[in-house]
Amino acid sequence: MSIDIYRLIKGYSFDIATPDCLPETHIFRVVVQLQDDISEVLPYINALFEKTEYYHDTKILLWEYELRRYALRPFEIAIVPVSNREEALQLIEEIIDIINDIWNRRNELKPDFEGKKSLPNVLDIFKLLPRTNCKECGYATCMAYATALREGEVKLTECKPLLQQIFNENKKNLKQLFS
Repeated sequence: MSIDIYRLIKGYSFDIATPDCLPETHIFRVVVQLQDDISEVLPYINALFEKTEYYHDTKILLWEYELRRYALRPFEIAIVPVSNREEALQLIEEIIDIINDIWNRRNELKPDFEGKKSLPNVLDIFKLLPRTNCKECGYATCMAYATALREGEVKLTECKPLLQQIFNENKKNLKQLFS
């Protein structure tokens, strides 16, 4: 990281909680309330990293980074999954350091104001598969294959049932999901 010339994020507070839809889980979500507006740095983050979805009009950046999902808004950062308070503090400090570093280097960088096409949802992929769990693709289930397909680890042609004529429409729709 570069030496802090100017810290975009100077202070914050945070809450850690279980997701509303999974109150019994041991996986937590952290919401960081920032004292400072970070919307001006979002196009630079969008330009530097893969797996981002950027919405310039609403000033929201969704980002998958090191097995976590971040949602960055003008005065907020949400992070999921988080295991405990100590991990939350470490992740908060890391993301703030990254944001401040990018902010300090913004004169060297070209911002990207365009949204990137996000990867298709695993469930949307799964629904278009034959769902036979035949294991011919090398995966134990069609859901596991759908996940691998989404991540680019396998090709559509590795699902043998999908090559049957009866699934031509599904195969066409899967190709459109990835185009």
